[in-house]
Amino acid sequence: MDNNAPSFLICRSKIQGMLGGISRTTFWRKRQEWDAQGTPFPKPDENYAPIRGGALYRYSEVMDFFKSKGYSTQDNM
Repeated sequence: MDNNAPSFLICRSKIQGMLGGISRTTFWRKRQEWDAQGTPFPKPDENYAPIRGGALYRYSEVMDFFKSKGYSTQDNM
């Protein structure tokens, strides 16, 4: 990824919504499943911490992951 390009971030709850409104537990289990399949979900961005906790992910990495898995997401951002 080009370090000069801005990085858009997306919170975990929005990702869960893009996956059909799954719960935190289901999201955690899906990440474990993807990791076991050899296609790990992108790691949270370590440079930012949300005020109320949770995790922030790079939007482009999340969308690339969804495309690689063949998921069709509804992006309402």
